[in-house]
Amino acid sequence: MIGDGPCRLSVILAPSTPVGVVLRRGPSKWVQMIKWYTEEDRFEQGQWFRGRIYDRRCDLSPDGELFVYFASKFNDKTIRDREFTYAWTAVSRPPYFTALALWPKGDCWHGGGLFRDCRHLWLNHKPPSDVPHPKYLPRGLRVTANTDARGEDWPVWSERMKRGGWDLIQEGRFRSTMKGWATEQPEIWEQKHRSKSWTLRRSTDAIAFDNYGGPYLESFRLMSPAGEVVDVPGATWADWDRTGRLVFARAGKIFAGSFPSGRLVEKELLDLNANVPARVISPAVARKW
Repeated sequence: MIGDGPCRLSVILAPSTPVGVVLRRGPSKWVQMIKWYTEEDRFEQGQWFRGRIYDRRCDLSPDGELFVYFASKFNDKTIRDREFTYAWTAVSRPPYFTALALWPKGDCWHGGGLFRDCRHLWLNHKPPSDVPHPKYLPRGLRVTANTDARGEDWPVWSERMKRGGWDLIQEGRFRSTMKGWATEQPEIWEQKHRSKSWTLRRSTDAIAFDNYGGPYLESFRLMSPAGEVVDVPGATWADWDRTGRLVFARAGKIFAGSFPSGRLVEKELLDLNANVPARVISPAVARKW
């Protein structure tokens, strides 16, 4: 839990198989990875990481076997570390953070990557940070570096959204405030259901930062061609799964939803609020290519 509130969840679904990764954050400096088999709604609880995972710079391979993530860990030891540095991109086997390949970054600009296919990684690093650590080489993985890497979450975030079938309807405009960013114009993405009967809208209404990277404040709603609107109240993430089912996260829980007669009917699939950080040793299969 984060204080007295629920943990924060972000979810990445694999493009070509019914698998997802859930990143559970809370307390604020701890993140747990969970693997979600969406056809049977089976969840495999995984490793914890003490630091920050930049979920908008992460990706899951099309077959759900590999996960690329951008991470940072700030303490006296990591700040002095010239070998791994305090920020890096790594590839692992979900639901574990144990690195198979690792690229030291040295700062928190850009980083992360996208899978172009199951064994082709587009790395959001430019020289010289596109060189992997000699002990953590990307074996059997083709890597293409983004020599024009800049900024923070973009272009990893936007490319991942587009690959998932989302269309950018309106670019956002935000202004800095003492508490983060206020909205002048929301960023709006839409994704049509494969039946074309409903559209899921994702609106970024503000960005609020805390001392360890705060959440994007978003809202989700469903819209029909006939003009019906069904809100997904309190959702912090929502998408269509491989079967076309609405799935979403709210208040540290994962739900499936249906909307007969324009009314949202929810089914709770998992509650992660009671989880607490624990040492989890990755199995041998997660430590080798």
